[in-house]
Amino acid sequence: MDVSKSERLRLEPLPDGELIRLVRERDEAAFEALVRRYEDRVFRLAVRVLGDRDEARDVGQEVFIGIWENPGAYRPRAEFGTWLYRVVFNRALNRQRILRVKAFLSLSSLTSRDEPPVSTSDLPDRGLERDEKVSRLARELDRLPPRQRAALHLRYREGLSVDEVAAVLKVSRRAAEGLIFRGKQTLRERLKDRWLLAGSCG
Repeated sequence: MDVSKSERLRLEPLPDGELIRLVRERDEAAFEALVRRYEDRVFRLAVRVLGDRDEARDVGQEVFIGIWENPGAYRPRAEFGTWLYRVVFNRALNRQRILRVKAFLSLSSLTSRDEPPVSTSDLPDRGLERDEKVSRLARELDRLPPRQRAALHLRYREGLSVDEVAAVLKVSRRAAEGLIFRGKQTLRERLKDRWLLAGSCG
């Protein structure tokens, strides 16, 4: 549907909870406002887990369609953003498992085994992808286990607190700290450039 500029201006300042309440009332304009607010963040997390832009777009579409079809799935026990990240992470992990099975069963996977891994370094900023240091960091980040990769992405790219990262991944705070620590430690060992990690991850 086409949403007027005045309607957008009215909806944009509303908090997530109010938008999702309107979505429950089948307000399409509120749903579009919610999508505009989160679609980039949803895509970044999905592509960080999957390493594939097209698959990440599919996951994002599935997540938002699910919200429209069943907005009651969100319970206000947690912040909407935290809940949404959790949904995206779980759906991306499920998609990754399916893709691995398909790759294993497909003969074409034998011919593509030596292809370089997909790099997602162009997602946050196309200016940065030209920088070899950042590209190298992104490649190594893509090689981490999915949970470590997601923990680092949520903590440093999306700016979530450790408690929020724990809530998204459904682990304890201590476990979230461990994922972040091990991910950074692995990157340091692989990169051998401590200053690079410190400058990129904080």
